[in-house]
Amino acid sequence: MSDNSTLAVLDMPGLRVALVAISGPAAAFIPGAMPLIEPLPTDGPHPLPADLPADLEPRRLGEGYCAVDESGQLAVSWIALPLLPHETLTMAWDASDGPVPTLQALSLGGRPAAFMSAAWSAASRERLPLLVVRAGPDSCWLVGGRISPVELARVAASLPVFS
Repeated sequence: MSDNSTLAVLDMPGLRVALVAISGPAAAFIPGAMPLIEPLPTDGPHPLPADLPADLEPRRLGEGYCAVDESGQLAVSWIALPLLPHETLTMAWDASDGPVPTLQALSLGGRPAAFMSAAWSAASRERLPLLVVRAGPDSCWLVGGRISPVELARVAASLPVFS
């Protein structure tokens, strides 16, 4: 049974993020849900961060992107999502994963951003940090991974802005 109670809300000019409780089947781990990591297609430009750590190589990850370390392990991922100015981005958290993660308001390159100390995912059992940053008036970037929060912020701040 799913419990959609609100755990936390971060409301700032230009960005609103809500963390809601999930449980039961809604919180299930789905093996195989993680898209395959593939080389970047050569058919055009890709929205890559200008400040990607030097030891990481960019790749395609389903509808988004990622960067891998020298062993091929995913280090950071980013995906653009539609998010109109008046909409709330809803993120899920399963209480069985531990205490409710903190939501922290940031400004990255003058853009509103929300840092989440851990993020739930059906595609992974890891609960990695996540940053949500405005990508433009109608979109946002979700940036998460195994790199440090400072590096995560650098990557997120250096992603392209859409007009």
